Amino acid sequence: MLKVNSIWQPQTQQKIFRKLLHCFSFPGEVVSLKEHIGSDSILLAILSTILDQSVSWSDDDNLVAQSDRLLLQSPLETAKNAQYIVKNAINPPLENFEISLGDLSNPEKGATLILVGKAIGKGDFKLHLTGPGIANSNIVFLQGFNPDWFTLRNQWNRNFPLGVDLILLDAEQLLALPRTTVISFSS
Repeated sequence: MLKVNSIWQPQTQQKIFRKLLHCFSFPGEVVSLKEHIGSDSILLAILSTILDQSVSWSDDDNLVAQSDRLLLQSPLETAKNAQYIVKNAINPPLENFEISLGDLSNPEKGATLILVGKAIGKGDFKLHLTGPGIANSNIVFLQGFNPDWFTLRNQWNRNFPLGVDLILLDAEQLLALPRTTVISFSS
């Protein structure tokens, strides 16, 4: 009998989706998905939840195995044209790296960048967050996330409502940073 991992089950995907929505509602709040992902990667769990045949994505860093790409059944695109972009956060963005910021008629077409780093909640790199969903301010420590991603994110989001949303992942945790969140940082 074929055994299907829990991340491909609708009940698990609903739980993961609710946690992702919670993270977008409360930027900087770190949530663990350990109980839902089993031995699968958190990246694959998130992608299996948010992707379908109508949503494009990019994985230039090859963080998702070819066999799992087939299971996702979502078209691959260039980063500039994809709705979801997966990147290894330890590497700086390429100098000519572009993604969709949406346009004034359709700001919702701005991409979501998923950065996979080493650790959320510890490390020397510190984000200071303010904005909607944050009572006063929130501090998040990161390890294995290149600061250039956050400099670029601030440039992309300077003409709100245009911009990008971020999802940050480590081995089992996530946090979300919508484009409405103001980020300042020091390393």
